[in-house]
Amino acid sequence: NHRIALSFAAGVLFFVFACPTAWSIGLGLPLVVAGEALRVWSSGTLEKNVAIANGGPYAYTRNPLYVGNFVIGLGFIVMGPNPWLGLAYLLLFPLIYLPTVLEEELFLRAKFGAAYERYLDRVPRFFPRWGPGTDAVGHFRWGLVMFHREHRTWYGLAAAVAAVVARSVLSA
Repeated sequence: NHRIALSFAAGVLFFVFACPTAWSIGLGLPLVVAGEALRVWSSGTLEKNVAIANGGPYAYTRNPLYVGNFVIGLGFIVMGPNPWLGLAYLLLFPLIYLPTVLEEELFLRAKFGAAYERYLDRVPRFFPRWGPGTDAVGHFRWGLVMFHREHRTWYGLAAAVAAVVARSVLSA
């Protein structure tokens, strides 16, 4: 998957050029946690390819997993404040994710037809709406979180945060 490879390459560049401090880590870490919380909520309500995910976070944005990724990335940008990294992130994120989103939308249009078209009309692609665009509830299940292997993301984020902290300590 190109997203994973590009994200890994971006992570390496981040660690080369980041300038983390205790202060910046303290500011960025809540964003990382918030982004991952959104990913967990999203994973716990998603029954991939079984039904249209339109409840829970999917009532506010069609791509809450990717919004979570964006917030996580912002957290890391805040942790290693370097304006060039921030600019690169804001430019590259859509280039990495937009093709995936468009491909998924084509697939879901073909699979779910008019029901998905109605969902597209009510819920924005990325930037969440203030109120839900659907009345679907979206029941959360931890089993789905584990099925989607979200725990792997927890391990990766823990390692990345530890690396940022280590970089901060070694640079001091």
